[in-house]
Amino acid sequence: MRISWVRLVTTDTMTSDAYREFCWGVHLPEVPTGYGLILGYTDDGQVVTAVLADVDYARLLAQARDVLVPEEKITMLLFDWPDLNPTAASVWS
Repeated sequence: MRISWVRLVTTDTMTSDAYREFCWGVHLPEVPTGYGLILGYTDDGQVVTAVLADVDYARLLAQARDVLVPEEKITMLLFDWPDLNPTAASVWS
């Protein structure tokens, strides 16, 4: 997976409603620390989002682009990018 962006999905980075909607949309529990997202592309160009439960690790990935993320760090793989713009009407446009 080629990393394009790293984003955090927490109540500090988005509204509590948007955080709740994200968790509901991907069937993950709401946790106090939130989630880290790696938005990128597979080798064949498919858009993917890797969801990480380890937010601190996701923060480190934001600083280093050419890193192979171990599979055990990935909580879930989504074949789309959620809309994390704070003004978006929905996370799932």
